[in-house]
Amino acid sequence: MKINVPTSWEAVSLRQYQAITALFKEAEEKAVNIKNKTKELHDYHTECALISTLTGEDMDEILALNRAAHNHIMNALGFISEPITGKVKTRTRINKNRYYFEKNARNINGGQWVTIMHFLEDEDKIDGNLHNLLACFAYRYKWLNAKYNGKLHEHIAKDMLDLPMTTVKPLTDFFLKDWLKSVRNMAVYLEIEGKRVKRKAERQLARSKAATVGSTQLTD
Repeated sequence: MKINVPTSWEAVSLRQYQAITALFKEAEEKAVNIKNKTKELHDYHTECALISTLTGEDMDEILALNRAAHNHIMNALGFISEPITGKVKTRTRINKNRYYFEKNARNINGGQWVTIMHFLEDEDKIDGNLHNLLACFAYRYKWLNAKYNGKLHEHIAKDMLDLPMTTVKPLTDFFLKDWLKSVRNMAVYLEIEGKRVKRKAERQLARSKAATVGSTQLTD
């Protein structure tokens, strides 16, 4: 049986990445309660599930491989322990749809901002929501124009699942770095603006008290 095995992150889609991330998390949680005698079997089963996920082959087919073939494939998958690298691409085509990715967080609207904050709220779910995050700043081309359309979020997020990780990781890292910078700048602005408004309110309150005192004196 010939199995097509990916040999780099470029051949791994976001869909597969999310699947193996969930697989490793589940395996790690189960390993806590596993005794030494069964740990080797547990690790072997996890490796088979990994191979099945990244090759698209049925789990039973992978379990039927001899140990030499199994180890050969695992050696080829050694790249998953390496960092994901790639260039930031702002334009791509997925499933016959063309997309433009907005890199500047300052150019997104309020609706996008709120949606991004929602998907970043739970750190444990960020990997599982990478397709949703991408959909927040992925603009589908219509004719020659690329425009954000929140109504298409689910459809766009579904397309994002087929992006290679060498596109996903650099793009999300770049955007989120710029987004965090914007958040910090906004926090500083709000702090400064808050102090300015507070001083203005205090002055207004002082004037109001003075006017009240003057009015009371005149009444007496």
